[in-house]
Amino acid sequence: MKEIEIWKFIKTIIHKNKKAALLTVVESTNSSPGKQGFKMAVDEDGNIIGTIGGGIMEKNLISESLTYIKARGKYFIKTLYHNPESAKEKSGLICGGKQIVVISVFDYADKIIVGEILSSLEAQSEVILSISQNGLSLNPKVNTVPRYTYKFENELNYEYKELYGNSDTIYIIGGGHVGLAISKILANLDFYIIVIDHREDVITMRNNIYAHKKIICSYDEVGNYIEEGGMSYVVIVSPLHTGDEAALKSVINKNLKYLGMMGSKRKIKTIRDNLILSGIDLELLSKVHMPIGLEIGAQTPDEIAVSIAAEIIRVKYS
Repeated sequence: MKEIEIWKFIKTIIHKNKKAALLTVVESTNSSPGKQGFKMAVDEDGNIIGTIGGGIMEKNLISESLTYIKARGKYFIKTLYHNPESAKEKSGLICGGKQIVVISVFDYADKIIVGEILSSLEAQSEVILSISQNGLSLNPKVNTVPRYTYKFENELNYEYKELYGNSDTIYIIGGGHVGLAISKILANLDFYIIVIDHREDVITMRNNIYAHKKIICSYDEVGNYIEEGGMSYVVIVSPLHTGDEAALKSVINKNLKYLGMMGSKRKIKTIRDNLILSGIDLELLSKVHMPIGLEIGAQTPDEIAVSIAAEIIRVKYS
């Protein structure tokens, strides 16, 4: 579920002069199914979008949200324990651990802050989303910050902060069949998708409706378009071995969350040897996932995309 869709849902509801509740997992431990940052919205008719972990816990929280929507308060915090023997409030699950959920109620009076959140998501502009006992706010990002932070003293003194606006970004170098298949899969996983190719007229680039942005440039220039950081992922699947080599050389010195290149063992060895001869450090090359993807015997572009997406997800949560 794309997070922007949750906020679009909330905007639609409050512009009908109705209320909606946003449920945010601000902390989770152990095997809790709802991870930090998970979100779900509920309107006063019981319609939902997103998830905070599913199961009986989510069902119960949906019911509670409907009660909170009718209440006069705006922000409610719940700590649920996934243990049927816990002396504290139980979630109904048995997986162990706990999760803390903040329920924020929105109405038409919140149209400005909801609009600002949507604008930051649409523009991919980094801001800090803050939720506390005092309400929800957006603040500018002034320095390097972790993606999530949570401080809790009691139910009247807590603060959750999330780096917002800038989604995990996948740079797909190569707009062919595999690039299109990867775009299709990652579009459902809340990635911001940028496809880079040296060809303007390739049909798979034209047919790629999943990419948020398309760039035409030579492969030795792709590094100029790639932002560094822990939310940047690069996949090299160009149609040419020379293109793969040029692209890899262009980005290998960047600080990236993930860098992978598709290719046979022979092609990878050739490219590796060429880059070593050009002065690229072996330690840098060892960080490149090549051949790209988890080994599942993939053959078709769609199957290869599944293996690549699986590897990216594993790295994302490692």
